[in-house]
Amino acid sequence: MKKVVTGLGLLLAVAPAAYAQQDSGLYMGGRIGPSFLEDSCVSDTDCGDQELGAGIITGYDFNDWFALEGTYDYLGRFDTEFDTFGKASGDLTALTLAPKLSYHVKPDTALYGKVGGAMWNFNSNAGDRDDVSLMGAIGVDHQATDKLNLRLEYQHINDMDDGYFSSVDNNLVTVGMTYHFGRTASEPMTEAMVEEPVMAEPEPVAEPQSIVISEAGQTEMFGFDKATLSEQAVASLQPLVDRLLKHEEATATIVGHTDSQGPAAYNQTFSEVRAQAVAEVFLDAGIAAERLTVMGKGESAPTASNETADGRAKNRRVEVTSPEFVYVEVN
Repeated sequence: MKKVVTGLGLLLAVAPAAYAQQDSGLYMGGRIGPSFLEDSCVSDTDCGDQELGAGIITGYDFNDWFALEGTYDYLGRFDTEFDTFGKASGDLTALTLAPKLSYHVKPDTALYGKVGGAMWNFNSNAGDRDDVSLMGAIGVDHQATDKLNLRLEYQHINDMDDGYFSSVDNNLVTVGMTYHFGRTASEPMTEAMVEEPVMAEPEPVAEPQSIVISEAGQTEMFGFDKATLSEQAVASLQPLVDRLLKHEEATATIVGHTDSQGPAAYNQTFSEVRAQAVAEVFLDAGIAAERLTVMGKGESAPTASNETADGRAKNRRVEVTSPEFVYVEVN
């Protein structure tokens, strides 16, 4: 169990969180890892065998949380001994099919489980035997690039018994990767929707002015799941920075928002971090902190549906508003 946890940590460490799992599509891949055959002989004490297993994966994602997945695995060449046929050595393979249910702990990382059937075959020097048994699996799936996912999985095939074996179980622990065909870029490009600054002569009352930095367009503003502003985003804030530099009466309210993917607590914290990143642009320009109101609203105030990728991109935003104020003209 310790090895499984260590492998999970390594998987997440080498694959940075930069992408979001996508809605649907065909995927294929492979996996490899240790395979354990339990109770593989007649004995007063437990006995088993361990080999290296490998397999291929194919499946279809119907949405972010449900997929149908099949695997074909070579589970290893095992030595067995039972009363029915004595000692035997042979190759064990299995074909599995099961629904795959996922829960996203982060936009790009999901825990999943599978329960289904396994059609296994033991081709040995004592004969060729096969049957169908119950299969279950748990794992973690992480989107590492635009089209490539990495995974760590534990699979159990229960009670492989057709009168040839005797209640034999197989455990398989694998690392693998899957390629997702037709999946478009999961880090949506963004643009700032910026009102043109008022170019007319100053009026005693300055009208409200606002800027929205979102992930819904073609100009990159934030990297996905990151709080670092791009150069374009900093440039888009300049009209409001100039407004506050020119008029000491002016203030600004900065509010961060997220989509509904991932835990609500994480989204709340992340919206606050992004809002603070925008506030740093004003502070670096010399604007006093007391003139800024900075907050995050997490996933609580969407402007579009979270059921589509485009809607979620619009909801990942930071709104900057400078309200109306009265100032004195200097001639």
